[in-house]
Amino acid sequence: MLRRFWLKCSSKWKCLLNVVYVKLMVVTTGKNSGREREIVVGVIGQPNVGKSTLFNVLTGEISHVANWPGTTVERKEGVREYKGKIIRFVDLPGIYGLSASTTEEVIARKYIVEEKPDLVLVLVDSTAVERTMYLAIQVLELTPKVVIALTKSDLTHSLGIHIHVDRLESKLSVPVVPVSAIKGYGLRELLDAIIDVAEGRRCRREPIRVNYGSFLESTISDVERVLSKSALSRKYPLRWLAIRLLEGDPELEKELELLGEDEVVHGVRRIRESLARTYGRELMELFVAQRFKFIDSLLGDVVVRVEKKARRYEELSLTELATALLDRLIQHPLMGPVVSFISLLILFSLIFAVNTGFPFNVLLSYLGFSELAELIEEYSISGLLGLGFTYLSTLLEPLLKTCLGPQVTSLIVDGVIPGVGAILSFLPLIMLISLLIATLEDSGLAPRFAISFHNFFSRFGLSGRAIYPFMIGLGCNLPAVLASRTALEEEERRQLIVSVPFIPCQARLVVILAFVTTYIKNPLGQALALLSLYAISFLVALLTSILTRRVVYRRKEPPELVIELPPIHRPSGKVLWWLTWDYSKHFLRKAGIIIVGLSIVTWMLLSYGPEGYGVGIEKTYGALLGKLLAPVISVLYGLDAEKAWKVGFALLHGFIAKEAFLEATSLLYGGVSIDEALRALGFTLPSLMAFLVFFTLYVPCLPTIAVIYQESRSVRLTLSVILYMIGIGLVASQLVYLVLASLTFLYS
Repeated sequence: MLRRFWLKCSSKWKCLLNVVYVKLMVVTTGKNSGREREIVVGVIGQPNVGKSTLFNVLTGEISHVANWPGTTVERKEGVREYKGKIIRFVDLPGIYGLSASTTEEVIARKYIVEEKPDLVLVLVDSTAVERTMYLAIQVLELTPKVVIALTKSDLTHSLGIHIHVDRLESKLSVPVVPVSAIKGYGLRELLDAIIDVAEGRRCRREPIRVNYGSFLESTISDVERVLSKSALSRKYPLRWLAIRLLEGDPELEKELELLGEDEVVHGVRRIRESLARTYGRELMELFVAQRFKFIDSLLGDVVVRVEKKARRYEELSLTELATALLDRLIQHPLMGPVVSFISLLILFSLIFAVNTGFPFNVLLSYLGFSELAELIEEYSISGLLGLGFTYLSTLLEPLLKTCLGPQVTSLIVDGVIPGVGAILSFLPLIMLISLLIATLEDSGLAPRFAISFHNFFSRFGLSGRAIYPFMIGLGCNLPAVLASRTALEEEERRQLIVSVPFIPCQARLVVILAFVTTYIKNPLGQALALLSLYAISFLVALLTSILTRRVVYRRKEPPELVIELPPIHRPSGKVLWWLTWDYSKHFLRKAGIIIVGLSIVTWMLLSYGPEGYGVGIEKTYGALLGKLLAPVISVLYGLDAEKAWKVGFALLHGFIAKEAFLEATSLLYGGVSIDEALRALGFTLPSLMAFLVFFTLYVPCLPTIAVIYQESRSVRLTLSVILYMIGIGLVASQLVYLVLASLTFLYS
């Protein structure tokens, strides 16, 4: 009964009752009751306002990561103990407003209304106050229990921006606290303000009222009278509800229809359409314009911008000159994409070289320096980890056999250890790529690169941010799928998850080069074969993206590149570490278990057969699956049954790691050299190119499949990706075979 009474109380009475309750507890017990319950704070802000940085500073470490119910949008919660009180921060999605036009906006609004946090912490970028204050005003129209944090306050002075914080706080009647997450100042004052608002000492008495002009105000009043009898008015503030319905909020209209109040919906629609005809504009545009007008009047005597004098080039330091030149080059319509592509190619190549030796190992091997290529590969991070796990397996195998028997030993040595090894060998690569992306974002270069590529990618239903997963995919598909998070729109993120696995990774390149150098001796022919395979792969990836957007999501327009161009600056080491570790930790926690589990399943297929364990390669379940595939492979690529089942088995082996295809083929032919084993398969030129197209396009490696599931949280989507890739691989390979076979016939 008390709970129902509390929920029905107005914000004004809640604030007053909180104050009375706190004072009574202090008088009767001599201490504050805040120690006995936690304060829940919803953290909200527009993209690029520094929300993730501040969240990590306030919580120290994310204590819980999950997804919002029914979505793939990540939910983070962190806890901070301060002055004997537990403050729980809930990180809401980065949004531009509360109009419920995106999944993230619906999530944020539902959380504020239905889960009723003690207050909402709204982040406003102090370097762009006029733009980022819009969300704060929308939140204040919904709830009075708000604290505003002015982020990036350490940059304002250098940019000539001065904010009269006390005056802004007085106008809004809520705490306004300038903070710098990087420098660490303002945090104590922010936590004090949070406690004050939660305990009712500094909160507004009611939501803020924006003056929308006499005509709109009279319309709002009319709609309020109609809605006053609605059951929905007990859930939302009445004025806010009227405004949102006049703006045309589909979520609220659905709620009214579910309550059987269709007449109200139709009535408001008629008013909205009538006013739109009168003004010649949609009502939403009028409300948005009036809010920005309110913000202008609010900030008119609060924000002062001092124009900084432009410095002559001779007054700039060498670093400043280089930065200015780079900025101009990247934003040039013709040179921008070229400079951006070369810059990213060099950066990602260096990361892959440190981690795996790629692409320098491939180039050196192709130029005839095989020993040097092997040395670079062996002493890369991945190579050293591989040597470590091989040594561990060799060391443990005889010890385990004496006490656990051959089957359990094989399970650990050939199943568990390779699975753990796969996770740990990917971790340095993921951390390095995460560090690079974080550096580009924090320095201001990432938005500029995205703008350079936006025109190209928009033709395929993607934004310019897609350049990052596509470039990363050339080295490894696993971090490329993880990099789909750079997409701001959920549909674009899923497009990338589906299309990026088609990009040929370095492991696929190793197998392709082995086949090409074995069967094609002409250097020009080798180059043409390689370029053709890459062209087909990229074309399939881009077409998959546009088809997914238009057919699956029925969206004709490409995602908008809503992006801010901050000045290019030196990134903060502290921020880079937070972003890198948070990104990598997520992979370890969620993908690790799946990868180890799938590794064990694959080990069972390659170690057991109908007759049990240790029956020999040809009698394992893996070989049986290869023999089931043999008739299809035989028909498609003109191989006899004996060769076809070996190709099928090697493809299954390649599912663990693509380069394992070569090892499996060599093993099936008695451990001969890879060149001899590949030559023994007996491909013709048309069948070779057709098979390589299939090998390039069919399912990515096992760890990548695990990450596809991790990122989508959908078994259905993961299975659909696998089946789609196999189907596309078969169709594309047959087209290539038919074209080359007909050309060979004409040539002969």
